[in-house]
Amino acid sequence: MILYCVPSTGIHGGIKVAYQFVDLLGRAGACAAVATPDGRASGWFRSLAPVVRRDAALARLADDDIVMFSLPHDYDELRASGRRLVFHCQGTDPLIDPILRDPDVLVLTCWEEAATYVRAVAGREPVEVGIAVADAFHYRGEEKDALATLAMPRRGREIARGLAASEPRLALVEVDGLDECEVAALMRRAGVYLATAEDEWFGLPALEAMAAGCLVFSVPVRGGMEYLVDGVTCHVGSIGHLEQQIARLLDPAWADHWRAMRHAAMARALGYRLDAQLPRVRALVERLGPPARRPLRTPAATR
Repeated sequence: MILYCVPSTGIHGGIKVAYQFVDLLGRAGACAAVATPDGRASGWFRSLAPVVRRDAALARLADDDIVMFSLPHDYDELRASGRRLVFHCQGTDPLIDPILRDPDVLVLTCWEEAATYVRAVAGREPVEVGIAVADAFHYRGEEKDALATLAMPRRGREIARGLAASEPRLALVEVDGLDECEVAALMRRAGVYLATAEDEWFGLPALEAMAAGCLVFSVPVRGGMEYLVDGVTCHVGSIGHLEQQIARLLDPAWADHWRAMRHAAMARALGYRLDAQLPRVRALVERLGPPARRPLRTPAATR
């Protein structure tokens, strides 16, 4: 049994990635579940993962069961459970350094920046399991509104408003409080996505927007630079650099550039499909090995 502990049911990318990963573990043949504080499942995205109450599940784990987590604040409590721990490293922050240095914790990484960080901090080789964009985000041929511009205002609201104001013809929509299907539908019809979370350690929205066929303009980040390639799949850089590029959005002389960038972004995002991640998850399940065989408890044996 693999129990993936998450801190809440809130709208956070790391929680969605946890559920996606448990779904993939199930497809790979593992028995896996999500554990939440109150046993309720997140309802803002699609998942078939079973959900259990965290404290009750931890109390019932067998000796050979595995506990997986991604929030560094959970480390001390879960280590005290005495179970085998797997850390799903979705981003980098000094808070994770003690976990990376614990030889008893298997470390999984989602992308190259995190793997490089693990090697630098702990001198160990992580298991790279990749990350994926939900199928709902991949472009399906919808008609695009070139002026429809999306941004997620949780981080960088003023940056988004400033960039949109640099080209007054853009129609900015601040995406907040919507479920995954609603966000995906908006992205597949929008022309532009503004990624404004500076120095983001982990984030999927820009990649989701690329999959949906949006032109992405991003401030510098840490964890997404393997797919955010300035001038190829997006434009990434300072506010001044982005304003300069946005000013060219509706210039006919730049039409071929934008067409090529949109196609390159969608092509890059195809490498982050769930089906593309599945082989890595299958390899992980084989590495973890089958659970130890335990004798069946018959009524006579329990008396």
